[in-house]
Amino acid sequence: MKIVLLGKKGMLGNQFPEKLLDAKNKSGSDGLELFTFDHSELDVTDFVKLKEVLTQISPDIVINCIAYTNVDLAETQKAESYLLNATVPTELAKILSGLDSILVHFSTDYVFDGEKPLDGAKNLDGAKNLDGAHLVPGTKPIPGANPIDGTTSSPEGYLETDTPNPIGYYGETKLAGEKGISENMHKYFIFRTSWLYGHRIENRGKNFVDTMLKLGKEVAEGKREKLAVVGDQFGCPTLTSDLADSVISNIIMKFDSGSLPPFGIYHQSNYGVTNWHAFAEKIFEIANLKVKVDKIETSAYPTPAKRPANS
Repeated sequence: MKIVLLGKKGMLGNQFPEKLLDAKNKSGSDGLELFTFDHSELDVTDFVKLKEVLTQISPDIVINCIAYTNVDLAETQKAESYLLNATVPTELAKILSGLDSILVHFSTDYVFDGEKPLDGAKNLDGAKNLDGAHLVPGTKPIPGANPIDGTTSSPEGYLETDTPNPIGYYGETKLAGEKGISENMHKYFIFRTSWLYGHRIENRGKNFVDTMLKLGKEVAEGKREKLAVVGDQFGCPTLTSDLADSVISNIIMKFDSGSLPPFGIYHQSNYGVTNWHAFAEKIFEIANLKVKVDKIETSAYPTPAKRPANS
């Protein structure tokens, strides 16, 4: 089996190389060949070169971890965000369709408008709903069975059958990427995930946990008095390591046996529903940082991009 990984140094992509090699060793298979690329090694926006490289390798599976993820900047850097989130996946699908390869691609909860009701959301206190599954080692990974049968990890969450309706340009570009893939190939897995955080290398990208830890230390050092975090946006924080584990167990390890799930779109996130304020408090609790966090409404913290209230 030949696997190509695009975006190997990104927050999600950096999780795959070691995990794939571990899976290869545990399975005792010598048939897994891994080809990993960063932007400096392969410019995916050079579609002629991209086709040349992929044709030469002729991969069984391509894992695409390349994306434009700055939700607010996407509102002004529209050309760049559309190129990476929509055009690149579309061109990749066209190439892989001709090679009869499988594409694993990642999308976002921000393809939805967030208007779907979340029963009991206003009663969340954060700690109970996070249940420790996101920030401490040794916790259970994303269960593979739930997304495969068309459900989400939260009973009140969005289903794969719900109609997308993005309210920001970032979500629009990701939805356009989904459509570009589905219209140009049929052997694909698109995983919509949410509120990603995890290990970064070379300070690439940013995530909520790292941002809160940075700001929390500023409070502890007396550089800030307190923090104010939005408490009326709800979602499922998802650890990149768990997401990579799920893809490997549900897709990669089932390829040789011919027991792949049906191609299509799946919702994949960690268990637990929370809001940004409660998530911040849990981060500080685990990090042993005494930080006062005021809970505010979205209207008190305007941002360039609108975000779904419940995703």
